[in-house]
Amino acid sequence: MNRFMTMAAAAALMSVAACASSGESTASAPAPQSAAPQTQTAPQPSAPAATNGYTDAQIESFVRAREQINQISPGTTPEQQATNQQRIGQILQESGITPDQYNAILAASQTDQALSNRISVAAVGDSFTDAQLRSFIAASAEIQPLNATLASGTDAERAAAAEQIRGILQRNNLDIETYNGIAAQIRSNPELQTRLNTLAQPAPSETE
Repeated sequence: MNRFMTMAAAAALMSVAACASSGESTASAPAPQSAAPQTQTAPQPSAPAATNGYTDAQIESFVRAREQINQISPGTTPEQQATNQQRIGQILQESGITPDQYNAILAASQTDQALSNRISVAAVGDSFTDAQLRSFIAASAEIQPLNATLASGTDAERAAAAEQIRGILQRNNLDIETYNGIAAQIRSNPELQTRLNTLAQPAPSETE
C-alpha cells in the first residue's frame, strides 16, 4: 500500500514538470487560455481566491467548460476567431463560470498540485477499469525512478524526464489526467488501494 502512495507522490511531481517543460497541461490549457481572456477587455478586478478555496461546484463548472472549449477548432480567420469567442462565452455562461474564474483556475492549476489533482478527479471520476489500473501500475513502475530528476534536476533534465513520462503514458494507453486522477485518489480511497494491490500481484503459476 505504501508503494502506491509513493507512486502518487511521483505522479504529482510528474504533472507539474510535464506542464512546465512542454507548454502542455493536464487540462489541454493552451486553447482556452488564449481564447477566454479575449471575451473581456477590462483589467482583472482583483486577485483570485486562494487556490485551495475553490468550491467543488466551481471545479466541476471549470471541467465542464474546459471539455467543450477544448473541442473548438482554432480559428484561422478573424471571422472564425470572433465566432469562437462568442461560443466560448456561451459555454462559460452555460457552465456557470465567469471568464475571470475560468482563467484563474486554469492558471493556478499549472502551479498548485492540489488544485490540479482536484481537477483531474473531477474530470475522470472514480470508476476505473482493471485495464486502466493495470496501465497505471505499469506506468508508475517506469515513472517512479524519474521522481528524483523531476524534483531536483536542472530544467533540461526535467524537460527530458517529462518527455520520457509522456512516452511512458502513451505506451500504456493513459493520458496524464487519468494517471493523476488515479494517483490523487489512492490515499483517500481504500477500495482503490485494494484493487491496485490485488492487480499488482503476480499471477499464480499454473504448475501442477
